Amino acid sequence: MNIAVIGQSKGNLNDDVLAKARRIGELIAANKARLLFGGCMGYPYEAAKGAGNAVAISPASSVEEHKNKYGFPDDVEIELTGAGIPGRNLLLVEKADRVIMIGGKIGTLNEFTLAYHLNRPIAVLEESGGVAALVRDIDRKCSKPGARVFIGDVDSIISWIFENDI
Repeated sequence: MNIAVIGQSKGNLNDDVLAKARRIGELIAANKARLLFGGCMGYPYEAAKGAGNAVAISPASSVEEHKNKYGFPDDVEIELTGAGIPGRNLLLVEKADRVIMIGGKIGTLNEFTLAYHLNRPIAVLEESGGVAALVRDIDRKCSKPGARVFIGDVDSIISWIFENDI
């Protein structure tokens, strides 16, 4: 199973949320799933470090561009797309069986709406800030048939992702 972790990559990152992101990565790995992320820093990268074996779906067309243009880390497996941002966002969520959202800004909102449109199950870490706080309203107002959105803490997210036939 491929689990995409999306979320805030820049700006003021909360230490408590960083620790929760790392724990999410650890639990993804413990459940023998593969963690995918957009190759960025922040909460998704912290989850990738927790997983230990993650794949960065990079917007770049070369490792040099990945590191120098985007400023992304290169200590994980990198899948180069050459799609830029937001083109990479679609490729990331298309590869995912499930999505976990941690905080976020406009890029994360774009990934969320793509995942929502594609009917990917989406788990949102409660109280992680940013656009994650808007998800309840978005889901209620859009009310898309087939959409599956769950909001909870780390343990309930992992249970929902792995223990339910969603």
